[in-house]
Amino acid sequence: QAYSYLLTLTKSLILYMLQKFKKHLSKSFPSLKGQKILLGLSGGVDSCVLLDLCLKSGFQLAVAHCNFQLRGKDSDADAEWIKNLAKTKNLKCYIENFHPKSYARTKKVSIQMAARDLRYEWFDQLLNELSFDFILVAHHSNDAIETFMINAMRGTGLKGLLGIPERRGKILRPMLPFSRVDIMQYALK
Repeated sequence: QAYSYLLTLTKSLILYMLQKFKKHLSKSFPSLKGQKILLGLSGGVDSCVLLDLCLKSGFQLAVAHCNFQLRGKDSDADAEWIKNLAKTKNLKCYIENFHPKSYARTKKVSIQMAARDLRYEWFDQLLNELSFDFILVAHHSNDAIETFMINAMRGTGLKGLLGIPERRGKILRPMLPFSRVDIMQYALK
């Protein structure tokens, strides 16, 4: 009986999150259905949950992974894992290797900023070359709060205090209504 209750609770949580995701998409991104979508897939729990929600929502998509090679063989193993995941889901997969340390030295920015710049430059390139309509990334509400706090401590203007926008050109962030806890609970279920 306890198992049956837990199974029902699990199904309810998954259904709730999926319905909330679909409702958010229809409100914030109504023209997304039927579009050619690329999903930025890091291999972390956030982007994997986004992938699962998109597949359950019926989106036709491909995935893109940036291998920043910052963790040696582990970075390569992540890229290989994503390649295999895409294959099992029957998804086209794009993987690019980057060198953010050298970019950071050249541009005199942090490695984190270098990785961000390289990622978005590549996403823009994929959009243009392969005619994707949108790229989805898995930033969530905790990321938005963190960005707000960092910007506030730096003494940013009003624009910086807005945190992470839901949309930056053709890059969409459909996970912003969800917290890290929501995402972890969904992944565990």
